[in-house]
Amino acid sequence: MKKETLITMFYVLYFTWLFLITYLRPELNIINIFSITIVLFYFTFLREKKDFLWFWLGAAIPIIANGLTFSGWAPEVDILNLITTPLWLPMIWGTTFVALRKFFLLVTR
Repeated sequence: MKKETLITMFYVLYFTWLFLITYLRPELNIINIFSITIVLFYFTFLREKKDFLWFWLGAAIPIIANGLTFSGWAPEVDILNLITTPLWLPMIWGTTFVALRKFFLLVTR
């Protein structure tokens, strides 16, 4: 199979999963439990070097984006937005970073 086919299959499957859990499931508890299960499964069975670093790097993006607001050019920390950020959002971003890194390493080897 060609690399382009593998990359296309990966993106179709991955973004289908993201679409299904974020838009077609209105219950946040199910999304949180499902996301925690995926993260725990990954870090229990498939973890490699520096995966925690990549996970937290990806998870920091929505946390920083939701925690900062800009009025003019001055950033302000908005604790209410940070507290109301759903749990699954940083987990999905972190898992995305780890999955893309792992897939990149798999394709380039």
